[in-house]
Amino acid sequence: MKAARGALVGLIAVLGVSKAQAWGAKGHQIVSYVGADLSGVGFWESNVENMRTLSTVPDRLWKDARTKKFEGPTHFFQADAYVPDISRCEDILKFPPAYGDAVDEYGSATVAVNGTAPWRIVQMYNLAVKAFRAGDMEIGVQMVGVMSHYIGDLSMPLHVSENYDGQHTHQSGIHSWFETQNIGNEAAIRKEVERRVGTLLNDEDFIRESSGALTEVINYEIVRSLEKRDQVLQNDSRLGRNSAKGKQVQLDLAQDRMADGAAVLAVVLARLSKDAGLSKYSSEVPVDDPDFVAPDYNGGYSVGAMMTPFVSNPAFDDDCGAY
Repeated sequence: MKAARGALVGLIAVLGVSKAQAWGAKGHQIVSYVGADLSGVGFWESNVENMRTLSTVPDRLWKDARTKKFEGPTHFFQADAYVPDISRCEDILKFPPAYGDAVDEYGSATVAVNGTAPWRIVQMYNLAVKAFRAGDMEIGVQMVGVMSHYIGDLSMPLHVSENYDGQHTHQSGIHSWFETQNIGNEAAIRKEVERRVGTLLNDEDFIRESSGALTEVINYEIVRSLEKRDQVLQNDSRLGRNSAKGKQVQLDLAQDRMADGAAVLAVVLARLSKDAGLSKYSSEVPVDDPDFVAPDYNGGYSVGAMMTPFVSNPAFDDDCGAY
């Protein structure tokens, strides 16, 4: 697939960011596999392995030297930068849904430094629907698989916080430990996450929060993640990273958060399938890894509201992907 190259304009924001990873490969694969498998849509159930493989593309391929400055901010959204009082975290539901409106209100550099994952999800959703409607099944699956990565990112509490690696609370390294080092056998964890997703998909509050527009569904996911930010950090302070109890308590929380991401993905896939007219399809699609797709959030919004390029520093090296 030829890379979709959106025009990228605006200031170059040089951002000093400490090392922090996204969900590791296993976490993203679990979210994407389970979300597809429990979507209730035959097409996605047939393409669970494609979803699992494609879920790591943004970390595995799109953060290379050529594209990392553009890809970087698409993996997080520091909600507490906009809503510092966590007791009022639902105020994030009032955040401008359109990228252009957010830039108009906060400025392109501020929006870039705090992350653009919500708009990246919408971009991939729209590209997938367009491809499926045009009969291009491979591109459609590619865009959905990649989209699942960003949905998974927002289910991780430290991906919605300025204190993403505990650097503000003297807990450096918590990000990588919580989402990669403490995640064990993928198959076993996937089974447990599936059980928890089944519960969520029957939960009245989750159903209500997942019934609105796509941007609202994403914002509710962010709120639920932000609500768990302090729990991750408090568990770390209280139990440490070496005790069996600490490892189990944090794994339990991680499984809850992966389940939330997978449940959101399941809902989004069911909706996308209707928008794209996928009811007549049920087969696995042969799929290769996609070329890089540049962030492009204009979509008819205010002129000049394109993605501000992100310039990382040398500390920004990682295993599965730093912001």
